Amino acid sequence: MASTPSQPYGTVVSEIGVNVRELPSTDSPRIAVLPYRSTIGLKYKVRAQNIDGNHIWYLLRDRPGWVTARYVDNTGNVGLPDGESDGESAG
Repeated sequence: MASTPSQPYGTVVSEIGVNVRELPSTDSPRIAVLPYRSTIGLKYKVRAQNIDGNHIWYLLRDRPGWVTARYVDNTGNVGLPDGESDGESAG
């Protein structure tokens, strides 16, 4: 069994998995798929394309790519890129 990454990390909650994109948008090429219940380190979050009412996307920490927060539950505090503030505490 794989070890849990250090915080913050995300767990895929979509039963069909989640696409990893080059950029935080469904218009961006898919570069991988993370399967259901997989865990991945999260570097930071940004506000980007709205997916089913959720506009947060996570940059992966240990590999290139972005995932929508709509299908990933985070554990730990996922911050913003250095120097940015969105006025929200969720995510």
